[in-house]
Amino acid sequence: MRKKYLGIICLLYAGIILFVNHYNILRNFLAPQMQIYLKVSAPIFIIIALVIFYSDKFHYHFKISDLLLLLPLVMLIIAGDGRLTLNASTNRVSNIKREKVVTKEPTKKDPKIDESKLDFDNPFFDVDDEIYLDLGNYLTYNKKAEAFIGKTVRLKGFTVGNSDYLPNGLYGLGKYGVSCCVADAGFMGYVIKANGHKIKNNTWYEVEGYIERNKDLSGHDIFPITVVNIKEIDGSNEEEYVYPCYTYGDGSCSKMKKYNLKY
Repeated sequence: MRKKYLGIICLLYAGIILFVNHYNILRNFLAPQMQIYLKVSAPIFIIIALVIFYSDKFHYHFKISDLLLLLPLVMLIIAGDGRLTLNASTNRVSNIKREKVVTKEPTKKDPKIDESKLDFDNPFFDVDDEIYLDLGNYLTYNKKAEAFIGKTVRLKGFTVGNSDYLPNGLYGLGKYGVSCCVADAGFMGYVIKANGHKIKNNTWYEVEGYIERNKDLSGHDIFPITVVNIKEIDGSNEEEYVYPCYTYGDGSCSKMKKYNLKY
């Protein structure tokens, strides 16, 4: 039986991989481009188990320390389906302490927006998962985003407040951005300006608004989405993970290219 211990472990690993893949739980642990490596490992584990069970040339001496091989299985059972909760987003937002400064007026005079004339039937940015991460990074960190001031936006996400970064009335609206696996997931998304609307933390919303210029607490330009229409939605029906655009479709990031963003 001790000889077959490794074989049993291999079958358990293969079974877990097949299970999480069949029930679409694997996506809660790994980004799409990484999942193939784990899927390929399942038949390899099965082959190794068969060799252990039926080959007389395989020799193995069981040691108590080999029980550590059960640890990944125990951790997976504890992790459940692997989905991050909304409350976890608070710990996955940058905690860099920024020096608070007096908000200054923009150096450029931005156009006045007449909200009554905005058309949200065909927003300029209709943000789906394919462009969610890349566009969010652009509008948050690239000053050239000023070219899109006044453009309409529609998107969904859950909210977090970050008093170390954002002035009162501004919130983060986003999802968990994943590049490799859920262990490196962090809250990524957009800054929204309440514009008189009541917004709660850790709540899913669908937002329609337009881009304008503002300042963060360090005095740097940011380009929040000023809320015009907002409604609370059921987050259990929403995709909470988003990935770089090249992981979707044919990997060409065609939806991003059409906006001709300047870097």
